[in-house]
Amino acid sequence: MLLIEEFLDNCYQIAKKIEETSLNELIEYIEDNFDKIDDPLLLDNEIKQKLSEFTEYILSSKKLPIERALKRLQQVSGMVERFKYNYLTSTLECSDVPKPLDTPIKYAKGVGPSREKLLKKLGIETIGDLINYFPRDYEDRRKIIPIVFIRENEKVTTKGIIKSVEKIKKGDLVIISALLQDGISQVVLKWFNQEFKELELKQLINKEVYVSGTPKRGFFGAIEIQNPEISLSNSPEREIIPIYPLTENLTQKTLRKIIEDNISAVCNYQDVIPNEIVEIRKLLDIKRAYIGMHFPRSSFHQKLSRKRLAYEELLLFQLALFISRKNVEKIGGIAKQLSGQLAEKFVNSLPFKLTNAQIRAHNEIRQDLMSPNPMNRLLQGDVGSGKTLVAELAIIDNYEAGFQSALMVPTSILAIQHYQKIFNHLTNLGIRVALLIGSTSQKEKDKIKFALKNGDLDVIIGTHALIQEDVHFANLGLVIIDEQHRFGVKQREELISKGKVVDTLIMTATPIPRTLSLTLYGDLDVSIIDEMPPGRKEIKTFTLKHTRAKEVYKFVKDQIIENGDQAYIVYPLIEQSDQINAKAAEDMYEKLSKEAFADIPMGLLHGRMSDFEKNEVMSKFVKGEIKILVSTSVIEVGVDVPNATIMVIENAERFGLAQLHQLRGRVGRGSKQSYCFLIVSEAGEEAWDRLQFFASTTDGFKVAEYDMRLRGPGEFFGTRQHGMMDFKVADLISDSELIMLAREDAKWIIENRAESSIIKKVFELYGDRIKLLDVG
Repeated sequence: MLLIEEFLDNCYQIAKKIEETSLNELIEYIEDNFDKIDDPLLLDNEIKQKLSEFTEYILSSKKLPIERALKRLQQVSGMVERFKYNYLTSTLECSDVPKPLDTPIKYAKGVGPSREKLLKKLGIETIGDLINYFPRDYEDRRKIIPIVFIRENEKVTTKGIIKSVEKIKKGDLVIISALLQDGISQVVLKWFNQEFKELELKQLINKEVYVSGTPKRGFFGAIEIQNPEISLSNSPEREIIPIYPLTENLTQKTLRKIIEDNISAVCNYQDVIPNEIVEIRKLLDIKRAYIGMHFPRSSFHQKLSRKRLAYEELLLFQLALFISRKNVEKIGGIAKQLSGQLAEKFVNSLPFKLTNAQIRAHNEIRQDLMSPNPMNRLLQGDVGSGKTLVAELAIIDNYEAGFQSALMVPTSILAIQHYQKIFNHLTNLGIRVALLIGSTSQKEKDKIKFALKNGDLDVIIGTHALIQEDVHFANLGLVIIDEQHRFGVKQREELISKGKVVDTLIMTATPIPRTLSLTLYGDLDVSIIDEMPPGRKEIKTFTLKHTRAKEVYKFVKDQIIENGDQAYIVYPLIEQSDQINAKAAEDMYEKLSKEAFADIPMGLLHGRMSDFEKNEVMSKFVKGEIKILVSTSVIEVGVDVPNATIMVIENAERFGLAQLHQLRGRVGRGSKQSYCFLIVSEAGEEAWDRLQFFASTTDGFKVAEYDMRLRGPGEFFGTRQHGMMDFKVADLISDSELIMLAREDAKWIIENRAESSIIKKVFELYGDRIKLLDVG
């Protein structure tokens, strides 16, 4: 059996060859398969006639000279495209005036007080929300599959005669069974705890019906269809059925009917994408696209509808990014004057060479600092790739130009570590560096704030303490934000606003493929450090059941005693919890220090300790006085101890992939071979597969992409979205090609259609949020 679109697609593929043999192949295909078309659209006489005309046009070429016949073959691709657009999609005639999109949902057709409450649970407040509440999936019931060909776990619509019905009771469970036969094969249909089905099914005995559902393997091994939908063969739902996310007491049938009764609201939508783009990108019109998202006439219609709406979302977002960037350019910046000699002096003093990627990133940053436009740059690099050193070079250049720098980081541990490194590196160059965190004494805070305000400090490193109202700068010229997704937009804006015109450098160790970074950070220039420092060995990662923990402890002990190495052992909890079945750092520290590592110096680190306590523990670990650091994920970002070669993560199934990648990045910082052990306590198949994938690669880009596929971009990127990327249709992974096209077209619109209606829609949609993009 063939659907019309399958038949046409096969004709299209054969015709693309444009040669004599393909003409014969196409004629042969049509002669063999035309009668196999079984499509509910053939009930439409116009479609049936046009399809016959299409096939007759090709078949009649047998009587023509070969040159004329081949010319006909060249027309087939265009004919197929026009046929599909004209007859395999559908739209609405907008004759009546529909209810406005902002009409409260309680006034929508078919919605009473009880349904209003249910719809509001789904976030549907207006008719516009209803029309934009898209299916999560589709069930294609157009194709009728004979019983003999149905397969386990594949949604199917089949046809047959109900031969018998029976009811079985097993305790509280009631099972209604029916036998469906099609003359060749048979399958059992089953419903659980739906006693009313018995009478309904008995009325269908010896009648032909259509059955839709997902076949499963039954208790005795036979294939059966559980809880299927049934319709009489004279009134089948042979169409593509939308499947919506639901809430309790709201059925698919009810929600479909409500949307169908109110779908005329799409007549309120006007096409805002310029015609030139619609034509070149072969986009559906907006009304046809909305209809195709809810009630597609074909798979072709559904795919083109999704493409149209996803593309519009991405285009509007890219336009918002371009407008944001233009706003920044209008403000203007300061072209900083610097020779680069101080940075050169610093680089020459290092005991190693910079990687080519570090040199390239630094040059890009320097050009921005010297540009009359304010810098808005993302510095992206995997853990251990040397981003901090590039940031130091930016600070040196900014200092040489006569400006102050501020580096804001998410945790006090990281702030302290950055301070120690930057202080040691830059003091010899005459650059004055200070640390400002929550635990800094009041006396010291007052001293630092006075020095900043009077220009007696060149660099300040700190946490949220930097954005306090009483922190003022004499001449702030550069703001660097590390692991910026951990800060809210307002916090970043508060720091940047402490200078008149500030260059901004944002650093992230979350690897993002280029097409995604253009969407997430399209308002920023992107520098990527895609090389690791030479001499680093790939970290060997192992996934083990918790029963093998003692083997891991023995390995850790041997490495420390024989090689003088150091290790981290990380736990998901600080202390034991009744609610969560997982090991805790405090308990395990006590246990391990008495048992497995009784003769080895150990330390404990977690988020409830004071900054002073954390700093003391880390200082001892860095000096090698502590050989094993038992910790929570507080050490996931930035902690750098080259002699630490072993990372043990207990209850690894309780950590996200991004966290695991950051934790693993704490080892492998030196030239020694490093190891990461993922110890798993309770993990289902999906969690085990996730950890096995993580163990198979150290490529941060691969880990990030896999993580995004599992969790979705919204959860993955967290606060970076700040409500800007609330895409209902577009997918940042699968739509990478559309992202690039939308970016290209957005640039063209800004340059050629700056007064068009789509620009007005951007401001209607994003409004003041466009300003938030300026701060990354």
